Parts: sequence; C-alpha cells; structure tokens
Amino acid sequence: MAVGAGHAMAGAHRADRERSRKTLGDQVRGTPDDGPAGAAPRGSGTSGLLTVDLDDWPLSLDPYHVVDFNQALVLDTLVDPLTREDGSDAAPRAVPAALESLECLDDGHTWRMRPSPDQTWDDGMPVLLADIQAGVHRAWSPTAFVLPDTVGGPSTTPTQDADGPVLELRSPIPLPFLPDLLAFPGAAPVRETKNGGWTASGPYRPVRADRDQGRIELRGKPSRRSRCHPDAPERIVFQVHTDRADAVAAFDAGELDVCFSTGLDPAAFAVLAGRPEATVRPLPVACRLWVKPGIDSPLDTPEGRIEFSAGWDRGAVSDLLSGVVLPLHGYGRLWPGAPDADRPAPYQRRARPLRATRGACAELALTYADFPPNDTVARALARDIEDRFGHRVRLRPLTFPAFAAAVAAVDYELLYCISPAPFAHPASLLNPFHSATRSARTLGFRDRAVDAALERALRMPAGDGTAEAWRDAEETVLERAPVIPLFQVNSVTLRRAALPAPSITSSGLVSLERMTEGPPPPTAPTPTERRAVYP
Repeated sequence: MAVGAGHAMAGAHRADRERSRKTLGDQVRGTPDDGPAGAAPRGSGTSGLLTVDLDDWPLSLDPYHVVDFNQALVLDTLVDPLTREDGSDAAPRAVPAALESLECLDDGHTWRMRPSPDQTWDDGMPVLLADIQAGVHRAWSPTAFVLPDTVGGPSTTPTQDADGPVLELRSPIPLPFLPDLLAFPGAAPVRETKNGGWTASGPYRPVRADRDQGRIELRGKPSRRSRCHPDAPERIVFQVHTDRADAVAAFDAGELDVCFSTGLDPAAFAVLAGRPEATVRPLPVACRLWVKPGIDSPLDTPEGRIEFSAGWDRGAVSDLLSGVVLPLHGYGRLWPGAPDADRPAPYQRRARPLRATRGACAELALTYADFPPNDTVARALARDIEDRFGHRVRLRPLTFPAFAAAVAAVDYELLYCISPAPFAHPASLLNPFHSATRSARTLGFRDRAVDAALERALRMPAGDGTAEAWRDAEETVLERAPVIPLFQVNSVTLRRAALPAPSITSSGLVSLERMTEGPPPPTAPTPTERRAVYP
C-alpha cells in the first residue's frame, strides 16, 4: 500500500540512507526467537494468525525515520504510540496510549504528560520519562510535523509532582493538535539495545524479516496491550504481493486474511469494490500536481495554477477511474469529522488563454511513480496542459525508489505526487510551504503572503478564530504555492468474513490489532484509566 511520498517523506528517505540507522532486521537479529511459528489456526483468539498483504517491501525499516506507508503500517503494530485514536470513524479523537494522562494548559502552550506505570520494554524494564521525551522530540522530525524556524520548536522538561514523574512541554505557539500529532508511529517510545537492535513497547515484536520471501513476521508478547482486544491475534504476518492480481488470488486461496489496495486500475477497483468482503474507504492521502519553481511556464505563476485548477475536471477523471480517486480541491475533506469545505471555485475561461512561450520549456516532463492508476492520470494531465497551455508534455514514469529519489532532489519539472498527511490537521500539509522550513528551501519556494498567513494561523490562540485562520492560510497556500490538489485516494480492503471492517486512522493507517473476532474492544485504553484534558 505504498501510496506515494511527499517532499518531506522522500527527503527523509535520502537522509535515512545516509545515516544508516537501525533496521527491522537489526531488531530481529537482536531479539530471541521462540522457534518456528507453527500453523496456528486463523481467528482462534490469542493463538491465532492474521496475514496481511503489503504491495511492496518498505522503503525503510528504520523506526527513527518513517518514510513510507508500508513501513508505518508495520511499525504501528510494533510500537505503542504516545496517543492513539479512539476508533470512532465519525469524529476520531486521540487519547493517551503509552501515556497515563495528557493534560493541556494555557490554551495549548503547555502540556503535561504522565507516562504509564505499566509500560515496559521486552525485558520487563519500565519505559522511562526520558524515553517518552525522546519520542515527543521525534514528532518534529522531517517525516512527522514541520515547524518554521521562525517559530521555534517546543521544549520539554522532566519533572516530578505528588503523583510521580511527569513531562512538561512548553511551546512558543499553541499546539491544540498535539494529541493527534503524538499518534504518529515515529513519535512512539523506541530504545536501542546493546546487541545492535532496537525494541519498542507495543504488543508485538518481530521474529523474522525475509526480504527475499517478502515476509515479515511479528509475534505477540506478554507486555501491556492497552489498545488490543483480548482476542487479538498472537501472530501477524506481512506478505508482499507486488502484483494486485496475485494479492487477490492469494486472498481467494485463503492465504491472506486482509488485502489492502489503493494502486489499482479502474476495472480491478470496480470489481473488488463490488465484492461482499470489500470495504471501500477514502484515505487522508492527497494526489497533487507540483510545479518546479523557475520553469518557463504559466504554471509557474499563481494565475496559471489558479487557471489550471479551476478548469481541471476532477469529477470526470474520477469517473473515468471508477472512483479509485475522488475529487479534491482543498484539504478540508481529508479527515472524518472535518467540515466539508471542498467545493470547486466557479470557473470562467479566460478571454485570453495563458499559453506557453516559444522557448526552452515548450516541452515539459511530467514525473510520476509507475503504478496504477498514475499512468491514466498522467495522460489526462498531459492532454489538458497541452490543450489549455500549449506545452508538449513528455511522460516520465519511474519506479517508486527512483521516484522518491527524484522528489528528494527536486529532479522534475512537473510532478504527480501522492502525499499522506502525517496527522489530522491542515498544518501537516501546509507548513512545509513556509520559507523558513527545509522543505521550502529545498524546493526553492519563498512567498511573503504564504509566510504571513501561516505565521498568523500558527500563533492564533486556541478559540473560535483558529479554524478560520487555518482556512485563510489554506486559501493563501492554494493560491500561491506551486502545488495543486487534485484527488483524494480511495481504498478497497478485502477481509475474511469473520473479521470486522478495518478501522482506518486519520493518518491512513489501519489498526490491525482491532481486526479480530468477538465483541469490539473498549474505546478507552485498559487496564488503567487514561485521562485526557484537551481544550
């Protein structure tokens, strides 16, 4: 389910290769194995097995740098995030998970976090306040949430009160969305081990990672499983099927319990979506057209991008693709419970069309990752740009690793890119366009109006005006930044009849430990009552 990579994600992938951090394979080598897993029956409670499909091997398995969806899906089963969504599809809300409590003070400028006393590592040692503190700081990594240098990041201070150790976070700006941000798997407590691996405090640990066989095997461990159903599977196996037809065949043969699909051709999507075992859900993943700053094209101007966006018939392309993607004009509709602000602007064709000049950029290359349905979308984009703007457009499909490298190096003229949102707030997709961020500097984008709008929204005290400030910031970014939202990714999940529908979080991940038979798990973490006091 590697749906794509945004600029921040791909940039982190490059840095990840340079740093050569610990991988999942390192952890497997440093974790005692209990021997062969055996053939436990599927769906038999805690002795059961859940086999899950991946569409490719993760680009990275480094817990410190989360760079693609497949990696995040695997890590999410290994770690216990600081917060976790309560599972409500209508209005999801992050609640403490690895934390005992999370309390907001000073309208979001100050937060107090208390670690759970029963949170332990594999060896039984407790998760310390310093481990929680390190996770909080990773929430501001390049692959999570980006803050402009002009704002400055929050500071954390370990302290003690009558109830025990507590971590206090102070921020120069209000952070009302901190609970959602801390649900990011990359912010979960992780500890390096003496034997060269790493360990997490979640309910599963890896016992095998065989890239040649495309297989990652996890096993439950006797640690705190606050977010799990009592009958959660004892083993989870991820099996790579790079061809969607092979994945569906494996599901039909009983070799897979869960099969996620996003990269499908229209005919396959329509067939799968109509099956009784299918659940169709839109994901918080935006398909966008990027324009490299400095190219000789009307698309490198706000007027040209507004003209393109207003005239691009998203609905027709969505229909052509049988709903594989859904029309997206802004970011408001990406998350459940958010107000539906995604309405197209009225379009009136210009009396004098914007046309490409006769020069070096009369032809533009359109770069995209070579998996369905990107080729169909790219051809539709090329035809529209040629018809309305006069450019010849050369298609440049790349393998996903090559595509991620091209994004990181800004090696493109036009780019069709699919970007997941790190957490459920427009800031996660807007902040990277502030000129005082590494992503904007890498892109070569600087706009005073964008900076001012984002600064105003970031510094707005929590209250009635906050949502309006972010709507204004979004409008400014959509008008000025060299990126045009086009679609929201739709997904179809096949699951065994005994399993519940997948619970998809606001970051697009699926809570695999909730996919079990029996009555639904409690929405509040157990066994200890968790407290959350938010504005």
